[in-house]
Amino acid sequence: MSKRPNNQPSPLIAELRGRGLRITPQRVIILQAIESLSGHVTAEEIYTAVQEVNAYISLATVYRTLDMLKDLGLVAESNMGTSTTHYALRTHSDHHHAVCRICNRAIDLPLDYFESMARRLDNEHHFVADVNHLVILGWCRECLPEKSD
Repeated sequence: MSKRPNNQPSPLIAELRGRGLRITPQRVIILQAIESLSGHVTAEEIYTAVQEVNAYISLATVYRTLDMLKDLGLVAESNMGTSTTHYALRTHSDHHHAVCRICNRAIDLPLDYFESMARRLDNEHHFVADVNHLVILGWCRECLPEKSD
């Protein structure tokens, strides 16, 4: 994990302090791991990064920290079309993904792709859709010939 210049606290640590929450050594390591990994990551990937710093921090502690961050609105949880949940910092801007069902390649899509769908759902069905982070499953061009059904 990379260190911050001039010993500046991480934005997540500063945010937790600002909300009056305890900053334990374990939380510091986990928060630094989350910030050092980019994009959407799994709890297991965070855990692997944490283990490089402190082998005594459990996967359960990583999950509890992720749950806390999610409850505080600092981390978003996503299902990227696999059985594993992915997490991203809220600073990782809202966007959508097209994910290949075969190779799991994810393509970032801009928010405006689904604005008209959200408006139509609201107008026609009085349903307000949360379209800040959608995952569309399908097949990339490289995997399409392998599609069996």
